[in-house]
Amino acid sequence: MSVQLINEKTSVSLMILAMAIFGTIGVMTHYIDMPPTVIVLIRGSVGTLSLLVLVAIIRYRLDIESINANLFVLIASGICLGLNWVFLFEAYKTIEISKATLCNYLTPAFVLLVSPIFLGERFTVLKAAVVAVALFGLAMVSGVFETGIGDMSEFAGIGVGVLAAVFYTGMIILNKFLRGIGSYERTIVQLAVGTVVVLIYCPFTVDMTNLSYDTTSIILAVIMGVVQTGIAFTLYFGTLRYMDAGNAAILGYVEPLLSITLSVVILGEVLGVIGWIGAAMILGSTLVYQMAVRRRQPAPEKS
Repeated sequence: MSVQLINEKTSVSLMILAMAIFGTIGVMTHYIDMPPTVIVLIRGSVGTLSLLVLVAIIRYRLDIESINANLFVLIASGICLGLNWVFLFEAYKTIEISKATLCNYLTPAFVLLVSPIFLGERFTVLKAAVVAVALFGLAMVSGVFETGIGDMSEFAGIGVGVLAAVFYTGMIILNKFLRGIGSYERTIVQLAVGTVVVLIYCPFTVDMTNLSYDTTSIILAVIMGVVQTGIAFTLYFGTLRYMDAGNAAILGYVEPLLSITLSVVILGEVLGVIGWIGAAMILGSTLVYQMAVRRRQPAPEKS
């Protein structure tokens, strides 16, 4: 007999909690003195292990048949997740946390851009406008209108941040092809595959034999693996089954808003007027789209 940790009544609160936990990752990364790929490797391995311990504690029996039935999609989406981690954490270490967060949050616009290709959805004028506004917002956040193309490391950081969004988009699209699989099965396999991807990638970027870590960094990295990965992913995927896509998308804005707020308040980052306008364009464009879609949906019939 297994314990059900998430239900319909608690789904909204737990989704907000999951997004808030994700929103703390950037600031926490700032205080971890490790190469980005090593942080991600610890995050993924500890996150996977913590989930396996959790399912053992609550006596949840993993559905191996559903995993096998979705194995190709799980592996492909896990690869996308691992590469998203690699590039996002590289961006965290290269540019401001707020800018890296905004780059990663181009994902909703990218999903609108590629959904006609992979999901057979119509590409409307509204979707085209959302993508255009989000990309123009990125240009404003990058600082190109203020300083021009001067600091190449800054633009390299923006580039890897955009790559993070590309692979996160891939994971979201692939997840739409999953069928009949529970949140624990999905999360454990994707985290495990993502961790293997980072493990393969690590030796090409870091000399693992020549690394030294301070105690604080190790503790924070382990906490990130348990809380911001194992627990947060379980809450996120577990609540999706009880929510429509529109509600989930709107609640997802808790993550970037909290991440940017923390980076400004705690780290003293400054986006500038143009940067803030760009941030509003990136986040606001997809939010307006989601709200427009919700308004067009027919109201549920009263019983």
